[in-house]
Amino acid sequence: MKHIYIAAFAALFSVTLAAQGLLPDADSKSTQARRVESADAIQAVDREVIWSHDCNVEDCGDWVFGNGADEVGSPWEDVDLNFECSTDGPAGPYNQWAGGTGDFTAASAMNSTTAANGLLIVDSDLFGADANYDAAWIENSWVQTGEAIDCSSLDYVSISLETRYRCWDNGASDDSEKCLIEISRDGVNWPDISTFAEVDGTVDYGDGVLVPSRWEVFPGYETGSGSDNPSLVEFDITSAAGGESMVYVRFRWSGTWGYSWEIDDISVYETPANDIRIDNYLSYTDYFTTGIWEAGVFAEGQLSSLEAAAKVYNVGYLEQAGTMLTLDVDGTVASSDPMLLAYQAVDTLRVPFDMAAVGTYNLTYTVSTDNEDENPANNEATQSFEVSSLHYGRDNGTMTGIFPAEGTDDFIALNPYDIFEDVTVYAIDVAIVAGSENGTPVVAHLFDGADDNYITEQYGGLISSTSELDLAANYSNDGTEDDIVWYTLVLEEPYEAAGGSVLAAGFEHYGGSSVQIWESQYTYDNTSFVYGPFGSGSAYDWYYTNEVPMVRLNLDPNATNTVAVVAVEEIAEGPFQLYPAFPNPAAESTRIQYRLDQVADVALEVRDITGKVVNQIVRGTQPAGYHSITLDVANMASGVYTYTLNVNDARSTQRLIIK
Repeated sequence: MKHIYIAAFAALFSVTLAAQGLLPDADSKSTQARRVESADAIQAVDREVIWSHDCNVEDCGDWVFGNGADEVGSPWEDVDLNFECSTDGPAGPYNQWAGGTGDFTAASAMNSTTAANGLLIVDSDLFGADANYDAAWIENSWVQTGEAIDCSSLDYVSISLETRYRCWDNGASDDSEKCLIEISRDGVNWPDISTFAEVDGTVDYGDGVLVPSRWEVFPGYETGSGSDNPSLVEFDITSAAGGESMVYVRFRWSGTWGYSWEIDDISVYETPANDIRIDNYLSYTDYFTTGIWEAGVFAEGQLSSLEAAAKVYNVGYLEQAGTMLTLDVDGTVASSDPMLLAYQAVDTLRVPFDMAAVGTYNLTYTVSTDNEDENPANNEATQSFEVSSLHYGRDNGTMTGIFPAEGTDDFIALNPYDIFEDVTVYAIDVAIVAGSENGTPVVAHLFDGADDNYITEQYGGLISSTSELDLAANYSNDGTEDDIVWYTLVLEEPYEAAGGSVLAAGFEHYGGSSVQIWESQYTYDNTSFVYGPFGSGSAYDWYYTNEVPMVRLNLDPNATNTVAVVAVEEIAEGPFQLYPAFPNPAAESTRIQYRLDQVADVALEVRDITGKVVNQIVRGTQPAGYHSITLDVANMASGVYTYTLNVNDARSTQRLIIK
């Protein structure tokens, strides 16, 4: 398996990594949930299209498929892996990043315009899934047009496509993954590729002129990077195709076995003279510069201002003077300084804005130049977020999916939060999906993101927890934006967090019955997490998710439990408190803590599901105060148990799950 390592959490999020899941094996790769577009990435554009293909599976015969398995003298291994036509997304064992289950069941195809009728996909994960990374599997596969495209009438030619890709290994292996577009003028001569690092491929058609004929679709992607779902990419291919009557297009995947690359809705068209667009990066926190996570709900007083950013791409063939970004925040308008955007250049433009008051902030981004844009439909995008006096949430309040897919799986869903000014956290809020089963034990946790054990251990950096609670009836989350019900779990002790710290809100489900929570909006890699058995096999581990679990910090000093009733059964005759065991579920050992209000005789009984006593610990007479018992469970069978604390003549019982 391939994994990502988290060395430390800070506001700028320092990450050391090997791939795309979390912890602890260097050869593991896993995530949970799917990635969605951060803005209106796919825009309707009025352009003169001379050739297009929607990758319908019924027209799969229009394509020619091949690979480098039989190439002599190349570095590629004998890997017979091809592109294919499909209506499904990736089916490899590490397809959780695309919304799959990791059991060779196909995930949903990317959200392209015509994904329903098919797309092109190379599912690299299917081949390399069971291989050891040390085997250095090296792949080289392609799909190309079977018939030539006539571009003789066009002096300037561009190609666009909707696509989704996730990178496995572009860090330690010399840029070992490439998604390439290649052009041939005869369908026979193509750019050579003999090393991973080759990008700018040229072709000599016999006249000694080297014609640039290769473009990298996702330049600069690092290990674990993933595209939006989908990304719209556009390239000017004039150097190879301009004025040519025979143009063949090839999509080539090369690299160490990885995840997958999907392609759909391809167009070849005349490059406009003046056309700029907002690219796929849009952020009201300018995340990639500031390291501040986008929050659908910011807590009042945490930030007085933010900086919005949009990546702007010149997809015309003329340079664009006076390029600027205009930001409209509920009628308040500001703009970036004008700049010159060269032919095929990309730049990120930024505009600061104030956000001190409580309320909803609606942002409209518009890019413009001194020239009249020929395709204004791709010049505008929108975002929104909220400032609240009592809550801090990474989600945007819109339910886009269910997390995790299997509600009976044990899991902890967790969101980290930048704390900029001192604040007190009283509770954790969670949006639970209708149909979750009554009586299922749950608990919420608050974690310290600065702790070295955070996201390395199941309860690393634990600050505070709620009592173990049983889900109550009457869930009403039905999947509509107008019917979000937030359930509150109160921390046993409020926590005063200092400005500059990082806190994480976690919701834990013990499993055995169905519990699901809502997820919402796109977020960046390694910024939201889940703990559970979601990777290859059934190992429990931390994974990151590209959609946000709807778990929030609650800052209301009057917060009360609304999700459930307390699961602990306490008897009044003996004043004491039994706390939930940690960890729970447990695999090796668990710690059971309790408080005595007076001197008392203490004993602990552990019973299996049949009621049989499987362990008994007698502590004798103990003084008032806090005490704990470490229970060895390594040799106990997996399942549900109860542990009962006997204090004089009183008893208190709670559940314990053994993994």
